[in-house]
Amino acid sequence: MNPEIFLDNNATTHPLPEVTAAVVAAMSESFGNASSSNRAGERARRQLRDSRESVARLIGAAPDSISFTSGATEANNWVLQRTCQKPGSFLVTTAAEHSSIKNLCDILEIGGTQVESIPVDECGRVSVEQLAEAVSRETTLVSVHWVNNETGTVQPVEEIAAACRERGVLFHTDASQAVGKLPVDVAKLGCDFLSFSAHKFHGPQGVGGLYIRPGVKLPSLMFGGSQENGHRAGTENLPGIAGAGAAATQRLGGIEATIERLQELRNRFESGVLSQISDVFVNGDVKRRICNTTNLRFEGVNGEALVARLDQRGIRCSQSSACTNQRPEPSYVLRAMGLSESQAYSSIRFSVSVLNSDEEIDESIGILAELVAELRRFSKLTAINE
Repeated sequence: MNPEIFLDNNATTHPLPEVTAAVVAAMSESFGNASSSNRAGERARRQLRDSRESVARLIGAAPDSISFTSGATEANNWVLQRTCQKPGSFLVTTAAEHSSIKNLCDILEIGGTQVESIPVDECGRVSVEQLAEAVSRETTLVSVHWVNNETGTVQPVEEIAAACRERGVLFHTDASQAVGKLPVDVAKLGCDFLSFSAHKFHGPQGVGGLYIRPGVKLPSLMFGGSQENGHRAGTENLPGIAGAGAAATQRLGGIEATIERLQELRNRFESGVLSQISDVFVNGDVKRRICNTTNLRFEGVNGEALVARLDQRGIRCSQSSACTNQRPEPSYVLRAMGLSESQAYSSIRFSVSVLNSDEEIDESIGILAELVAELRRFSKLTAINE
């Protein structure tokens, strides 16, 4: 087995040692049910409170505005289902949203919700003007992701939030790929709802949360006990939440340096690939994208085959979102940006983390150049034989 070089960090990130330690401590030292009135319960409540405060600081929120969930997918479902569940509701979104939004929109439409999906341009950006034209006082909710998980393109969410405020319309953003990789301040942004997942910034999988702006009412998605201030019933995932808090603390402690390092690694990889391999193109907005992501199109190469060959050599990457990567179809995000089916199939996402090294990046470039050349030769031979 080759040593693993993990370049699929938009799918998930490896928990930091501090995170693993926090999870273990929550399962031993802080063990208890936060809803219990005994001392073990008090111990668990203390851990829950401290973790909530850490996560809240990461996004500039008040601690009691954070409700922990199993991740951003649950948070996205919570917002859309509870705001747009009535027939006649009107939801405005984009054509490049994560599958947890896109697929739910299809279900909501069956139930009578009107959904308007605004197209994105060739860079994957939505037009604020076009979106604003679609929003009226009859609009129930606007939901636009902050950062695209496939291309890293950053959406103009500040302007979108302002347009929604002007019209008195609720605004939700899926910030899974933004939190921990951009400075996030919900008060400055002015959103009503913001979703996030801890495993995107080196926290545990299976835990995330939803920011709900103070004063905004959102009915619960799950019913039972009064956990999470009555917002989400069920015993809290204390080990996961403790890990999320630890990850938030680590990221907040040096976010500017982290962003600079991630951009340095991404640029080293991207420039190396572009200089060593011909006919490679960057998908997305190269001027307005997240610091750790590049989506590359390799002309004349079967992307699925390239991902498989890279995997054999220990390099982990993907063609699209982890939530849709198992489907034998081209990325709907890239297709929405105007790429042809064959162009989308020849595209691969690489996403770095602070755990990657310069040596890993350089090794990956060399292996990638070797495999692309090999696959292109095979493609030419196949074409000649046909």
